[in-house]
Amino acid sequence: MVFSRLQFLASCSILITSCIFAQNREMLGEYRIGIVGQDRENSIYQATQLGAMDAAHAISKRDSIDIEVVVLTPDRSLGQDQESSLSKLFINNADGIIISPGTESTTHSAIRFAQEQGQKIIFFETDLENFNPLAAIVADEYKAGFLAGQTIKESLPSRARIAILMATNPNFAQKERLRGVRNAIGYKAIEAIVQCEPNYFSAIEAIRNAEDNDRNDLINGWIFLDDWPLIGMPAYPWKAGERPSVAIQSSPTAFIHIDQGYLNALVVHPYYEWGRMSVEALVECLHNGKLPDSPRMETEPQVINQFNIQDYRKKWHQWLQ
Repeated sequence: MVFSRLQFLASCSILITSCIFAQNREMLGEYRIGIVGQDRENSIYQATQLGAMDAAHAISKRDSIDIEVVVLTPDRSLGQDQESSLSKLFINNADGIIISPGTESTTHSAIRFAQEQGQKIIFFETDLENFNPLAAIVADEYKAGFLAGQTIKESLPSRARIAILMATNPNFAQKERLRGVRNAIGYKAIEAIVQCEPNYFSAIEAIRNAEDNDRNDLINGWIFLDDWPLIGMPAYPWKAGERPSVAIQSSPTAFIHIDQGYLNALVVHPYYEWGRMSVEALVECLHNGKLPDSPRMETEPQVINQFNIQDYRKKWHQWLQ
């Protein structure tokens, strides 16, 4: 009982101190914002983080306030997780948190705790049911799938059929992408749905096995619902230009696949804009007390092909500097 009371008093002390620090910073026009992607090794979160930092710098210069962006995207290869990142932001008295929420229940509990303590939360990329963040700036995954289907149709002969690569345990985003592809090309145009673990080696093995088992050569093209086959060097069981292929969402590793003729197009989300929009919405609330016009904003995906790939390549050079 004594230990429980001590714990309670310690928690109260931390909360009171946090509130005092936060109020003092607000009076001085100083804000600390945490940004948490899903995995530090995924470069799309580097683009999002840069968008957040650029927005913070621009707003600080415009409004003469001090905005600190703390990047705490976990490194999954080292066993780090989003729960620990959120705990660090709470201890460091963050005024708001921008997060791409993963599927772990511990992450969801940590987000709920942060909300209960009055921290402003913005979701980017995806959102969570039964949560009411300040705003959710999310990817239109159905539209991404629909664009992928439309794009590959342009490179296929009439009545051609395709294979679709997706995860063994697909998440909500992949299910929406699949729904979009189906509505774009029709069920009859899908020869096979090939599943793999979400990594490069499993993806390449699954593609090779599907092609080996296609005895009647019914597969005329591929749509990858994620970019696992693009994370390493091209290792497809066909020659460059032989199979029209489109991938959804990718980092700069995809460029060599397009350059060498193995990939016709990418469907990408506005990773940089997620960070910029999130910081702008959060600071508007923290500094000016203004809520977003809409609590949910869906961002438009974009098709990257031979006509605009050079401009997109330049963007990645800027994001990764």
